[in-house]
Amino acid sequence: MKPETLLRLYPAEWRARYGEEFLAILGSGTLSVQQMVDVFSGAIDAWLSPDVHEATRIDSLEPNAGGSKMLKAMLACEGKRTRYTKRDSLVGSGVMLGVTILLCWLGVVAKHSGWTAAGEMMVSMAFPVSLTLSMPFWVMKGQPWKAQVVIVGGTLVLLVVIGWLSYAFS
Repeated sequence: MKPETLLRLYPAEWRARYGEEFLAILGSGTLSVQQMVDVFSGAIDAWLSPDVHEATRIDSLEPNAGGSKMLKAMLACEGKRTRYTKRDSLVGSGVMLGVTILLCWLGVVAKHSGWTAAGEMMVSMAFPVSLTLSMPFWVMKGQPWKAQVVIVGGTLVLLVVIGWLSYAFS
């Protein structure tokens, strides 16, 4: 995706204030997965956070009010370092394993109880749901909580809808 396209994800006031710096930080190279997550999380936060709206308004009134600091705080993709620790990796792995085992077990119980389609749906959704629930511990680590809720919650809602549709039409 081109940086100009990614910039369109942000509110107009934000683009007017930080757009040039945003494009300069992103550059013209290929972005890593973590950088893409940072950009999308920053956009969600820019739309939802009153602090960002206030800072954008203040920065437009006072040009030297520290906009560069705000941009760097919102766009962590400037650095290439990993933000999660071994402990975070272990917790994320534990969440993945635990949720996968739980959903597979519930699916087997549902199948044995005569709910074959529901059991199949739970077993088939075990991995994507567990992967999604583990994201706050690694790929979403350090992102604004509102962005985490939107991305993780939205993905879970989408998975539930897909599961329900597969159950309803089986």
